[in-house]
Amino acid sequence: MTGAFPLHLLFAFGSGWVVVAAVTTIADLYGSGQAGFLGGLPSTGAVSLLFIGWSQSQTAAVQATAIFPLSFSVTFAFLLFYSLPDRLTFGPRMAIALLLWLALSSVVAFLRFDDFSLSVAIAVVMASTIFVIHRRIGIRNVPPMKADFSLSRMIWRGALGGCIVCAVVILSEIGGPLLAGVFAAAPAIWTSSLYVTSDAHGVQFSRSLTNSFMVTGILTVIPYAIAVRYMYSDVGIWWGTVLAYAAISPLAWLAWHLVNGRKNISTEKADFQRTHEFDKVDASTGLHNLPDSYRALEEDIAMHWKTS
Repeated sequence: MTGAFPLHLLFAFGSGWVVVAAVTTIADLYGSGQAGFLGGLPSTGAVSLLFIGWSQSQTAAVQATAIFPLSFSVTFAFLLFYSLPDRLTFGPRMAIALLLWLALSSVVAFLRFDDFSLSVAIAVVMASTIFVIHRRIGIRNVPPMKADFSLSRMIWRGALGGCIVCAVVILSEIGGPLLAGVFAAAPAIWTSSLYVTSDAHGVQFSRSLTNSFMVTGILTVIPYAIAVRYMYSDVGIWWGTVLAYAAISPLAWLAWHLVNGRKNISTEKADFQRTHEFDKVDASTGLHNLPDSYRALEEDIAMHWKTS
């Protein structure tokens, strides 16, 4: 580790803090769709690859991209395991997802995969397959839940995310370029965001984040790694990072529209309520929640039975 490593950790903590605090606060205010979009953009991976180039060498960062796409597709499996429709609480659900992610990532690390083109091809196939399976589960975006803004809550949420990103950066620094590529794809931001939203709004709300995490991730993270591999070699790590983000901006725009351009969740909620309004019963009268004309008829029938 170089003398500048503490500065690297500080920068990692700050980036993790900002992303997790923003994702969870947006989830409170605007719902899971927009929050998941932000959390699905390149963050932990981008920071890790930048730090590899900064603390080790530009060549080491380029080498780390060889295994990164394949490792990221394994992280997609983490989201799938977490979102499976069962009655597990957050703790067992997250533990199973992380253990399976760790097992699969260990296999990838053991293989020491360094063929970038093959890594991208396998990653696209795996991520697309996992995405299709996830879509069949039928998880929908969830509208914002009632939550008062709290600066102290935002600070500790961000601190949690920052600590997890720092841990990933340390492991990346210790493991060398190929292992760094595995840990760069670790679900640090996703784990933090899922924990915070589950704690605040429940497991079902946190599960809904996996929708937009997947859509945004599959469209932006792997293309970001491709851009970094060639940009770092040509213009260095700093301009390479800027240009890589610029390169994926059209795909990020597409992801935004796919995540938020569908029927608004509040409209879906209103449609659901209208569809089921006849099933509701007024607690004060014991009568079904029917339109006025039908309500009057039901009241007449109820009065008839009382007097007969």
